[in-house]
Amino acid sequence: MSTSVLAYIADNYGVTTESHPDPILTMAGQLLLTEEGMQEFLIAYSPLMKALEPAAAGAYLISRLGSLNAAMQYMVTHDELFDLSPELWELQLYRSEKGFIEFRIVLQELKELNGPQCGLRNEWREEHLSRWYAGTIRPIVEAIAVASDMDIHHLWKIVPMRLRFIFGQWKEANTSEEWQARYEEDHLFVTKELKGEVFGQLRNPLYTKVVTVDYPGYPGELDTKIKLKTACCMYYRTEGGYYCYTCPRMKPQEREERKEQLRVQFAESAAAKIVAK
Repeated sequence: MSTSVLAYIADNYGVTTESHPDPILTMAGQLLLTEEGMQEFLIAYSPLMKALEPAAAGAYLISRLGSLNAAMQYMVTHDELFDLSPELWELQLYRSEKGFIEFRIVLQELKELNGPQCGLRNEWREEHLSRWYAGTIRPIVEAIAVASDMDIHHLWKIVPMRLRFIFGQWKEANTSEEWQARYEEDHLFVTKELKGEVFGQLRNPLYTKVVTVDYPGYPGELDTKIKLKTACCMYYRTEGGYYCYTCPRMKPQEREERKEQLRVQFAESAAAKIVAK
């Protein structure tokens, strides 16, 4: 395993061998696969993220664990892999300098796995991603659904948001035709070609259609199109929270009202900058 891959997932996804010096909470990874362990975690996490109900903490957790999922996908896509089985890591929560609650996956052991053999990458990719989703992500999603009394389909719909984002990031960072094709192929595979049974579902829940809405531009700028989230993040069920602009639960009329409010805010901001000059 190259040090560059380890450095990348540490810097970008918080998957590292270094423990935080002052964690608020540390939990063994395998406990998150159990109803009891998940209940314990959500009880501790809910007040930290100011949840008004367990479902909000559950939705936030699966969203934040998108970083762990991103680290696995990065390694598979780049043909360098080490074991992320839950018994080999701990989840740590800590408070950042800005006061936010952050997640860190601390590896207790670096166990390198074999990369794909020549001509057999597709089989290698399917084996490891199937094992990952069936053996780690699925039990976590199912434990959250039970512990937070949340619809499991809602939880699964949160997962592809991060996948869509990271593949987009990788495409922007590496513009070679070879890697562009690799990213496109791997994104297609994980969202469409992995079998539904891997997730305990009839169909692969990671496939979602892209839906866009208008977002207001600043004065003198055109409106743009932005993507709707694939599921509600439950921010509106936290203290002081509300529907995000890209929340699929927001009604068109509500979004239109929010859009006009943003236009007013942008105009006031632009005017204030002119006055400041």
